[in-house]
Amino acid sequence: MAESRLDNKDAAPWESRRSPVREMMAGAPQAPGVYRMYGPQGVLLYVGKAKSLRQRLKSYLDPMHAGIKTRRMLEQVTEIDFTVTPSEVEALLLESNLIKHARPRYNIVLRDDKSYPFVRVEDSLGFPRLVFHRGRQPTGGHLFGPYPDAGTVRKTLVDLQKLFHLRNCTDLFFRNRKRPCLQHQIGRCSAPCVGRISEADYRRDFNDALEVLEGRSRNLLDHLYTRMEDSAESLDYERASAFRDLIARLRQTREQEAMVLEAGDVDTIVMEIREHLCGVGVTRIRDGRNLGTWCFFPVVEGLVEPVDLLTGFLTQFYDADVPDRILVEISLDPDERRLLEEVLGQRSGHAVQLGLPKTHPAHLWSDMTRENLKLALDRRAAGHALLQERFQALSERLGAEEPIHRIVGFDVSHTLGEETVASCVVFESRGPVKSDYRRFVIRSRTPGDDYAALEEALHRYFSRLVRESGPWPEVVLIDGGTGQLRVAEACLAGLGTPDLVVLALAKGPERRVGAERIFRQGGGEERWEPHDPAFHLLQQIRDESHRFAIQGHRQRRRRKGVRSSLADVPGLGPKRRGLLLAAFGGLAGLKSATEAEIAQVPGLGGSLAHRIFLHFHEESPS
Repeated sequence: MAESRLDNKDAAPWESRRSPVREMMAGAPQAPGVYRMYGPQGVLLYVGKAKSLRQRLKSYLDPMHAGIKTRRMLEQVTEIDFTVTPSEVEALLLESNLIKHARPRYNIVLRDDKSYPFVRVEDSLGFPRLVFHRGRQPTGGHLFGPYPDAGTVRKTLVDLQKLFHLRNCTDLFFRNRKRPCLQHQIGRCSAPCVGRISEADYRRDFNDALEVLEGRSRNLLDHLYTRMEDSAESLDYERASAFRDLIARLRQTREQEAMVLEAGDVDTIVMEIREHLCGVGVTRIRDGRNLGTWCFFPVVEGLVEPVDLLTGFLTQFYDADVPDRILVEISLDPDERRLLEEVLGQRSGHAVQLGLPKTHPAHLWSDMTRENLKLALDRRAAGHALLQERFQALSERLGAEEPIHRIVGFDVSHTLGEETVASCVVFESRGPVKSDYRRFVIRSRTPGDDYAALEEALHRYFSRLVRESGPWPEVVLIDGGTGQLRVAEACLAGLGTPDLVVLALAKGPERRVGAERIFRQGGGEERWEPHDPAFHLLQQIRDESHRFAIQGHRQRRRRKGVRSSLADVPGLGPKRRGLLLAAFGGLAGLKSATEAEIAQVPGLGGSLAHRIFLHFHEESPS
């Protein structure tokens, strides 16, 4: 790939910007690739792919095809760079990766915080297990998903454990068992750790669970009938009755499905674009069985075309688990459709077909998906409208000349002065901006001094905003009373920050919800009506900052308990401590390990393993 960069530092309205933008685009080649548009301070605004970079960039200069969103973006562009790729397929793959990594403002972004959860197959001891997974694609282990939320994944894992008696313990726990654990006693595990089931039988049960995950219970039922009959013929009536019960549970599950239609693996995708909200609904059909509808809400800046929304969603949503067919309600350009099919086929390792719903079952799936998406959008729009109402009420309550768009909330958490952590949460009228949340490990030398901790957090946060010219809030909310308010005012005045409204929200003498007191600069103590939307907004932000601070404090307290126990071992630094804890799954596993097992950890010698073993097992002198 070859890269070039075209610079222009001017910033002006669109009509006067056409000439500078033309100059920046002039060096683009007649080749496929990806282009990136940057704004002030090098902020990435947009990533796009093109079959011909020169022709695609040239289209931005045509006022007949430059919509409001495009004009607004081009007014901010100060720099354009591009990457030439061998083919259009490579360009689409690179565009998808760049959007996922950099999350440009004017692109369609599938998700605005953490990644979606999956079910992952973990097989390291011959007795595999199914585990919850979120984050980067693992180097080993097949993934099933994505699922809409963590609760769905955990319920799926519990159901499969009940059905097939699979282990859910860690490898370290599995290796050190001498007798069955509680999961076996309550009928949720077949106890492979102590030999209550053979590896072949366990593997057969595990493969049956995978059939359920893949939505192929139709074939699974026939397979289980055969196993039940084989067990009965061999006079293993206890095993045969277990298969009978399992078949009954699976049949009951299948009867609860709303639709059992033609065979095949299909995803049905519908979209709806409202004024400030976009939604994508995905119904997954596996072996003709409806596995449910998932609704996603991509982050979109300004207006977006349905084709762009669909393309952006497909390239970001699908990694490896791609069905044979994907039904969409938009007729794609033939070249664009072939390109998407090729990219998805490369990711999945099999041919993928994109098309319109044509059969009666396909139309039923689309109607069902559209109805579910409409309900989800209505709920989300109602929550969005409620939050906007609360922001508007707060603007009126504070007498703001301009509507309030951004609020930051601070809180401090510690236990008797130990492991103090301060939190900063950010709310906008569209909801919490979790990507802008921050935690501060307080370095103040006075343990338990909440004022010093708050001052340090405020100074570090707003100093960074000054350095990076970040988005400024209109309101700062502090969890506390007049003392915290004075600290915040003094800190912000010392930094020379713009005029900000600083509020402090303190619990009343009885610490009763709804009886909080509000303190403002020079305004004394106020009490707002418990049903005031502005008051509800302050409570919501206060509770979120409190939760985020406590979560960070508890994490540090847990890590300190582990570190303090291992820090006394001579020659054991932070890196080796991390290797040990990862190898044995925690401090408890390390304590129960033998000296030989400790020595097998990469990077540890025999002498260091001996010292670690003695640290936990050497008897103190009497």
